[in-house]
Amino acid sequence: MGHTGVSPVPGDTHLRVDGPIHRSGAARPPLVLVHGVGLDLHMWDLVVDTLAVERRVIRYDLLGHGCSVDPPGRRSVDDLVAQCLEVLTHAMTIDGGGRTPDLVGLSLGGLVALAVASRHPDTVGRLVVMNTVFDRTPEEIAGARARLLLTESEGLGPVSDLAVDRWFSPEWQAAHPTRVAAVAQRIRTNDVDAYLKAYRVFVDGDPAMPGAAAEIMAPTLALTGELDVGSTPSMSRAIASAVPGGRSRVLSGLRHLPPIEAPGGCSAALLEFLDEPTSL
Repeated sequence: MGHTGVSPVPGDTHLRVDGPIHRSGAARPPLVLVHGVGLDLHMWDLVVDTLAVERRVIRYDLLGHGCSVDPPGRRSVDDLVAQCLEVLTHAMTIDGGGRTPDLVGLSLGGLVALAVASRHPDTVGRLVVMNTVFDRTPEEIAGARARLLLTESEGLGPVSDLAVDRWFSPEWQAAHPTRVAAVAQRIRTNDVDAYLKAYRVFVDGDPAMPGAAAEIMAPTLALTGELDVGSTPSMSRAIASAVPGGRSRVLSGLRHLPPIEAPGGCSAALLEFLDEPTSL
């Protein structure tokens, strides 16, 4: 496996490409990874080497996150869809063979991935939406809005603490203090205004959903953690029911960030689906 490092893409999006450098080494279509709100492309660090053995893996920073630009004005789902489409096009270009990329998104990244696959069905090969909210109840939306208001009034410190406790069990935190500290630090060091723009998108959701899920043509897997209190197993089952031929899977004992909580199990679940033979 080779590593091609940082690669520019139109629109000042920061991304990294991992995997076979030579076209002949990439046996499978490229894979694009989209991270969650408040994080960045390094969310995938612990799984990327396994995912990139037979494919080029392209991971990028959402607008206003990491090293990507934060365009002025409000953020919308359509802004994040447009950015993802640019990355998907870039993925096809560097693949050489022009194969349609597969797409994996987690949390806000899953919301973006669903929107892309429903609005532009021909741009996605296989789709995995991980730990992704869907068709939330008014009470669930109110909880997210309360965290938004907390950030608006008190900054990123309190919401970082809340996120860590929602995303990881106390036992897991005690066993993995370095990973917990890295996630907390990443959230706290965001630009607060850029974070709020993205979190408002997360709170408001995609206005086309849940109905637009019926437009998705890609083979789709909705994956979440058994103990995820925000992106619940019932939501993953609802996604699978709304997408034609969709499937759901629940990872036992995990919460919100499987790529960090259980990299081995997460990679195995993704590859099992992504490497499936295509039905004729």
